[in-house]
Amino acid sequence: KASILISIFILCPLYPIMTEQTEKEEIVREVHLKISPQYASIAVVPKDGEKRDPNFPHNLHNAAELFLRVGLVENAEKLKDTTDKVMNIYAENPDGKSGLNIGDACVCWSCGHCGIPKDYKKEDKKNKLPGPCFDCGEKEQVNWLRITQKKGKEIVEMPWIEIAPLSEEQNRKKNDAEIAAKRAEVEARVKQALATRSASEDASK
Repeated sequence: KASILISIFILCPLYPIMTEQTEKEEIVREVHLKISPQYASIAVVPKDGEKRDPNFPHNLHNAAELFLRVGLVENAEKLKDTTDKVMNIYAENPDGKSGLNIGDACVCWSCGHCGIPKDYKKEDKKNKLPGPCFDCGEKEQVNWLRITQKKGKEIVEMPWIEIAPLSEEQNRKKNDAEIAAKRAEVEARVKQALATRSASEDASK
């Protein structure tokens, strides 16, 4: 059998997770996910029929634990990655203008992505069900999220802030720039190697 040992730090217990069987060997992998207590401040909003479910994960801290209990390590990692990005943006005191998307977010139980859904409009949270997931397109297995922050004696709801995804043109330019940079690096290495070889040949004469 293949097994994955998951170590969760900060309010998360140790979970042994069983994965698909392999015929020849036992594979043990140790994954460390540091789940911040701040995840508990991001509530998962239940849909009709979910409010009385005792197993419903009420916040993203619970959601991360749930993914790990059932062996969905990649989902937990994606939840952590997308949530940490939002927390980092808040820590930098964003101006709300420079290349950021601001709105309401969803957690996707299919892939673990947390973020503003596709084709989002400000009034969506009040008028429609959450989703679809921006990452995988899931429409059913998603829930709205609610971020709260204590300001004085009041609990204030905060928007989800994330870096705006690149457009197709921006992605093309980015890929072209990366390819050009790699080509220039290879050419510089070849030039250096030829120069070193030439110097070595001259020295041996």
